[in-house]
Order: sequence, then C-alpha cells, then structure tokens
Amino acid sequence: MKRWILKSRPGNKYRKKFSDYSKFIQTILFQRGIKTKKEAEDFFSLDYQKGLHDPSLISGMERGAKRILKAIKNKEKFAVYGDYDADGVTATSILNQFFKELGIKPVIYIPERTKEGYGLNKEAVAYLKSKEVDLVITVDTGVRDAKEAELLQKEGIELIITDHHALPKKLPRAVAVINPHQDEGRYPFTELAGVGVAFKLVQFLIREMGENKFSVGFEKWLLDLVAIGTVADLVPLQGENRTLVKYGLIVLSKTRRPGLKFLMKNAKLTTDGKKPVRSEEIAFQIAPRINAAGRMDHANNAHVLLNEENVIPAERLAKQLEIQNGDRRNLTAKILKTAEAMDFSEKKIIIVGENDWPLGIVGLVAGRLCDKFNRPALVYGKDGNRIRGSARSIENFNIIKALEKVEDLLVEFGGHKQAAGFTVNREDLAEFKSRLEKIANQEITAKDMETKLKIDYELGFNEVGESLEEDLKALEPYGVDNPEPVFLIKNAQICQARFVGQKSKHLKLLVCRRKSEAGSLKYFDCIGFNFENFNGQVKAGDLVDIVFNLSVNHFNGRDSLEFKMVDLKVNKY
Repeated sequence: MKRWILKSRPGNKYRKKFSDYSKFIQTILFQRGIKTKKEAEDFFSLDYQKGLHDPSLISGMERGAKRILKAIKNKEKFAVYGDYDADGVTATSILNQFFKELGIKPVIYIPERTKEGYGLNKEAVAYLKSKEVDLVITVDTGVRDAKEAELLQKEGIELIITDHHALPKKLPRAVAVINPHQDEGRYPFTELAGVGVAFKLVQFLIREMGENKFSVGFEKWLLDLVAIGTVADLVPLQGENRTLVKYGLIVLSKTRRPGLKFLMKNAKLTTDGKKPVRSEEIAFQIAPRINAAGRMDHANNAHVLLNEENVIPAERLAKQLEIQNGDRRNLTAKILKTAEAMDFSEKKIIIVGENDWPLGIVGLVAGRLCDKFNRPALVYGKDGNRIRGSARSIENFNIIKALEKVEDLLVEFGGHKQAAGFTVNREDLAEFKSRLEKIANQEITAKDMETKLKIDYELGFNEVGESLEEDLKALEPYGVDNPEPVFLIKNAQICQARFVGQKSKHLKLLVCRRKSEAGSLKYFDCIGFNFENFNGQVKAGDLVDIVFNLSVNHFNGRDSLEFKMVDLKVNKY
C-alpha cells in the first residue's frame, strides 16, 4: 500500500510575490525550488541564446578544442569512441556529423556491451593502433579509464576525454578532460548528459572555426540528437538541459534523419512538424528502440541508423531495431518474473543475478526491481570469470559512493548517484555482496524504503479547463527534477466503470463532481493501466479519491486533457 504524501505548498508571502501566475503554477514553482521572479522567467522563457552557457567555461574545453583544430589542419586521423547506450550513441553521432561536415571521416568505435563492457579497453586500443589513429576523442565515457589512457599514450595515440560522469580521485592522463564537474563553480551547469558535453564541444569548435564553414543551421539541426540522449540518460531537466531539450523536441518533430523518421513511424510518432514530440515519447518510445541495438546486438546499428542518409537501408535498420526492441521487452519480462519471485523482504539492498542473464538486460531489471521494492537493486550476469552488472538506487542512497567503499573488490565501476555499472571477479562476489549489504544496513532506514506516492497538487473540479492546459504546456518538457505533475482529486463520483484491453487489465472510469454537491457537473474520462487489482472493488456510484497525471493530448489537431490514474482509493461512507 502506497502512502500518499501531499507536497509542501507555498505560503501567502510566496504567493503574493508570484501573483502573476496561477495558484497551480505558484505551487509547482515553489516545489521546484524557484525563489525569484527572474528564476521563474528563465524557467518559462527558455531562450536559446540566453539559456545556453559559454562552452569555454567547461574545464578542458579550450585545450581540447585547440588540439582538435590542430589535428584538422594537419589532416591527422581521428577516432570517436562512444558508449553503447542512447546517450553515448547520440553523442558519437554528433561528433561524427561535425567531422563529416568538414569532409573528414573519423574512425567510429563503440564497444560491444557483452564482450567488452563499458569504457575504453585494451582490445579497442589495439584496434585503434591498427587503424593508425593519431587522436581519440571519447564521448560519454573515459573519465575513469586511467589504465587504458596510459596504453594509448604508449602506442603514441593522444586522447581527449569528454564525459559527464562522476570524477574519480585521479583523472586519466590526457590532452584534455572536458567534464562540467571539474573545477566546481566554473561552469554554471554541471548536469549535462554525455551528448550535452559533446554538443558543447561542437558549439565551441563552430565558434572558433566560423559558422560560414558549416551549412545553414547546422548547430541547431543537431538538437534532435541532444534531446534524445539527454532525456534517455535521466539527467535533470532543469537549467541548460531544459533549454536543449525544448528546442531539441522542436527539431525532432521535423527531423531530417531518414532512420530516425522510420524509427518514429514504427513507434507511431509523426515527423511532419505538426504534432510536437514530447519528452515522455523519447523516454518510452524512441530511446528504448535505440538502446535495443546495444542490448540485443551491437550499438553500431543504432549509430548507423542515426547517420544513414539513404532511405532503403535506413528503413531496414529501423525495422531491425523494432524487432530487437520486442525481443528486449519479452526477455526483460521473463527475467523480471524470475527475480520478483525471490524473497527480498529482509534485505535493504537487492543483489541478484544468474549466469545466463544477458548483460544487456540487467540494467532494465535493476530499474524495475528498484521501483517495485523501493530499495537499491544490483543485477548481474556472468562474463567469463567475472561478474558484470548494473545498479539502480533510491533517492537517499548514493550508489556510486557505496561502490567507492568496496572499490578494492571491483575491477571497474562508474556512473551516477542513482545508476551505475560494475565488474567484480567471481571469487570476490560473496564478499562484495556482504560488504554492500552491511553498508546498506547502516545507511538505509525503514523510512527510506517506504513506498511513497508524492502528490504535487490537490485539484478542484472547477480548475480543470483551458487555463490549466496552458499551464501544463508551459511546464514542459518533463523529466528528472521537472516531473509531470501528480494531481489528487477527492470525492469524485464514478458514473461508469469498466475494464478494457487484453485480459481486462486496464480500468476506464467516467467521473464527475459528487452529485449531491452544489455546482454544475463536469465529466472526465480516466484510464488506469494495469489496474486489474481493482476489479470487483469499484462500481458506478462509488466515491473515490484519485491520484493521476494530467497531460495535454494532441489528437486530430485538437488538444484535450488526459487523466492517467496512478492510484485510487474507494471512500467508505
């Protein structure tokens, strides 16, 4: 049973300061930590020029760009080394297209997830040496690869690292490490995704070389890739990320990329520019299809799809990713069912795996377990004599700091405070589990694991209308740290109740204001996906409290409010 918690609301002094905004917007701004009118204006205006910071402020940017410009002038051979997830693939594609615009064809290297794992590796170094590469530029990876950086140096290959992950105690040796987390306070926004850092590098290089060397609007036409990678990597959608994603969604709705057009068509999304793409559609439709390439086969397929200019191979690749995404869903469901059958009731941290669990799926399973049981989850599979896995964590437990405390047992690890990857030798697995469980027992409280449903705003029936639609549009794009608002409506009367869909798993309600109350009746359609546990519990005439998301649905050129139920309580009177 989830405990409903209505978030704090602003006082009269705050409301007076923001009196130009609706009561609902005042509440959301307060909850987002916005304290001044200037901050509120910046939150809503999202001006492209004003919302993006000077890329030269990122530590290492000028050194890295200077070396790249020298390499371009001397016609040296480049390699772009990316990660295999949607963030890494889009970042790789951005640099690839920058060089392509200059008539340069870089070597593209994306490691194979199962065989090579995350980051630089010695086999990749050997391959790059065989290709006579002079300079390697990493995207979305590299900041923890000190040994591999030394290997590149021994082979006479220079290295520039662009990354956004948490910094190690000692940085790898490189010409430049471009990471917004360095020199704290120098760059105004530290939460860029890997693709965001790659874009800032390209932005700086364009500025240094002159826009006249590039096709008209080249920089902005990259923003569809920036939006995909940023939303997919679950970085905060605040500050600069919010601006990048807002304009990226506009570009994505009319993307020029044939492969992306076919991928979106398969996901039943339009690319004619008439219907705006939403960040949620990236998260649940576009990114999973791109990630499916690296999870089920090789991420090179997704990279080629994003860069392919010819229609026929682009359509074929999009169809291949569609099939792989379906296989990914089925396999995830199968492994999740096995994992959920295990007893975690006495554990504050879930650490589980099997030898035959595919490494491309374990991160998805970890995320689902973390969400369902509200505790950190580490899920792994076997890779030769080593164990490799992914971790997902709850709000009050920093998984990277926990892994740092057992670093002596790890072959490698990296990531963010709530998502990470790790590799451990098989013989160290038992001790790894034991020590992490001890850390979790010391740091995680019962309250941390409590399943909570946080509610942003209690909505009255009379507040639902066009003005609320406009407010919701102004809050987009949604994502981490700017989530879709969660509403509560009390004492709604059910006029109709029926279960729909395959196996009658989804609940559809028609509700209105309690008929005994004064005021005109407004009727609203609600849908609750996978609400089969309410079968037999709700009927016409019942009074219910409903927690739901309220989004603007664009259909046939018209906008309407869509009630998506999150939870439901039947009131007993």
